Amino acid sequence: MKRPGLGPIVVVAVLIAVLGQPFGYLRAAIALAMAGAILYLGISYFRSAGEVPPDPEVEDVSDDSFRYVCTMCGLELKVEVAASDRAPSHCREKMVLVQGHRRPPLKPV
Repeated sequence: MKRPGLGPIVVVAVLIAVLGQPFGYLRAAIALAMAGAILYLGISYFRSAGEVPPDPEVEDVSDDSFRYVCTMCGLELKVEVAASDRAPSHCREKMVLVQGHRRPPLKPV
């Protein structure tokens, strides 16, 4: 790992000396420290925002014929590719797994 040389330290000292005369040395040091912190946080934010998360591992489950039914509205869903083993949700409720090819219990509207 490369250690920073005296270059940045000299630049900061010169900036404090130049800005310290008209604005005060303490104010100049605080302003440069805040500018450095804001610059660091901004660069790290945009660097992390540019990273793409890895694709989830999906599994083909079309042979198992997983069929889910929403108990609120009766929506039926057949899952062919799944990324997790959790049941999907619909109408803010977890859907119920229906075994085989039964028809869902529909409610009259």
